[in-house]
Amino acid sequence: MKVLKKITTLVLVVAMAFSVNVTGTFTESVKAATEFQITSPSDNGLVAAGYIDIKWNNPIGGTASKYNVYVDGNYVNSTTSTTYEYYTTSVAYHTAWIEAELSNGAKEYTKTVKFGVSKKGLAVNDNMGRRLDPVAMNMGWYYTWGTTPFLYTTYGSVEFVPMIWGTGSENAISRIASSGYKYLLAYNEPDMPMYDANGNFVGGSNVDVNTAISHWYKFAGKSYHLGAPAPALCPAWDSGTWFRTFMDSDLVDKSTIDFIPLHCYYGTYGGAAGANTFLKEVVDATYNMYHKPIWITEFAVSGWGYSNASNRKQVEAFLKTAIEGLNKRSYVERYSWFSFDTTDNRNGASALWTNSTGKLTDLGNIYVNNGNPTELAVQGSAVNKYQPSSDNGSNNSSNNNTNNQPQVKKPARAKISKLKNVKGRKVKVSIKKIKNVKGYQIKYSDSKKFNGYWQKNSKKNTYTVKKLDKKTKYYFKVRAYVINGNKKLYGSYSKVKSITVKK
Repeated sequence: MKVLKKITTLVLVVAMAFSVNVTGTFTESVKAATEFQITSPSDNGLVAAGYIDIKWNNPIGGTASKYNVYVDGNYVNSTTSTTYEYYTTSVAYHTAWIEAELSNGAKEYTKTVKFGVSKKGLAVNDNMGRRLDPVAMNMGWYYTWGTTPFLYTTYGSVEFVPMIWGTGSENAISRIASSGYKYLLAYNEPDMPMYDANGNFVGGSNVDVNTAISHWYKFAGKSYHLGAPAPALCPAWDSGTWFRTFMDSDLVDKSTIDFIPLHCYYGTYGGAAGANTFLKEVVDATYNMYHKPIWITEFAVSGWGYSNASNRKQVEAFLKTAIEGLNKRSYVERYSWFSFDTTDNRNGASALWTNSTGKLTDLGNIYVNNGNPTELAVQGSAVNKYQPSSDNGSNNSSNNNTNNQPQVKKPARAKISKLKNVKGRKVKVSIKKIKNVKGYQIKYSDSKKFNGYWQKNSKKNTYTVKKLDKKTKYYFKVRAYVINGNKKLYGSYSKVKSITVKK
C-alpha cells in the first residue's frame, strides 16, 4: 500500500506539473523568477492617480547596491528598496523602468512598462455596484462607505479605499493600517444627520465637531494617506462652518491631513455653467483655503427625475465639463460621481446606470468614455534606451558600455544649508552651491508628507519664499537640475528641513 501511495502521488505530481505547464501558469512563474522586471503596475494596466507603488523583483546577475527609477524617460529617484512610491495626477499613459546598479559594478535593466493613470472612481454600496465591471468602465479606484472591499472578482484588480463612516467604525482603524491600504477616508458628512426632519435618509454620520476634533488622534500617525472628514457643506460656503471649525482647531494637527474630500449636489443646476460654478466655487475655493490635494467623493445634480430628456442633457453637459476641469487641475487627485438610480423620480437624471441591471445610461457612457488617460504629448524617452534589444527581452548585466549612457549626468544631491525667517511671513532658503547646474527647485509644504505643496524654481542658490502662514511649521526640500536637450534633468532631493514661521 505504501508503494502504491508513492506511485499514485508521483503520477499526481507529474499530472499537475503537466497541467500547469499546459495552461501557461508554469511558464509565467518561471518568467517572473528568471527576469528582472517591474511587477506593478502591470503593463498597459490602469491605476488611480495620487501615490502609485512601482514594484519590481530582484536582478538576476547579482546583488543590487541601489536602484534608479525612471518615469516617462526621466530619472526620478534612487532607492535600495524594490518599491518606489511615485506621485502623479497626470491623467495620461506613463512609462517606467528600473536600472539596477549591482555590487559587482555591472548594471541590469527592466523592460519598460506602460501604465495609464485615472482620477475616476466609483462610489457604490453593494446594491449599486454588484452588477458593474469597474475595469471595463475605466475606473481606477472605488469605495463603499465601508471598511472592507467587495469580494466580486470584477473588483479584484481595482484599488479599494476604506472609509470610517462614523465614530462607530473607528475600531477598524488599526486593522486598516496594518492591511496595507494606501488611503483612508474619514467621517462621511459629519455635518449632516442620518435622516432629515421628514424621516428621509440623507446619509450623514452626524458627528459633533468637538467629538471629531477629540477623536482625530485615532486616525493620525499611521502608514496610509489620510483624508479629512468629508463635509456635506463646502468649507468655502457660508454654511460650511463644521469643517472650518474642525480645521481651525489647535487640537487638530493639520500636517496629518493629506487631502480634503468634498461633496456637492447642485439642485436643478446643470449644464456647463453649473459645472464651472462647481469647479470655481467648490473645488478651487476649497483648495485656495487649505492648499491640500482635493478629492470629490460625491457630486451630482439633484432634483431632476430620469424621465425628462431635457434635464438629462443638462446633467450630461455638467458631467462632461466637470470631468474636463477636474482632470486639468493638478491638485485634484480623485473624484467619483454619485449615481442615483434611474428609478429615482427626484434625482434619476444623474443616474449612471440602473441598479437592478447594471446597464449604463447615456450619462454613464459619458462617465466611462471621457476623462481617460491619453498619450503624453511631451515626455522623455518612452522606451528604456539602455535595455538590451534582444528578441526575448532577457537582461544582460554586461550591457553598460559608454555608448548607452546618458549624455548629460544628473546633478549631485542638493543640500539645504540654512532656513531663515524674514520679516513679513517670509523664509529665505539657502542651498549649498553645486557646480555646472542650471538652477534649483524648491518644494515646501505645511505637511511633513508634502501632501499639498508649493514649488518654485530659482537660477540662484538662494530664494525667499513669501506669503507664508504665521505660526505655521513648513517643511522644505530642494534639488538641482541641468538641461538635457529640451528637458530638465533633476538630481535627488535634499534631506527635509523645517522651520516655524514667526509673526
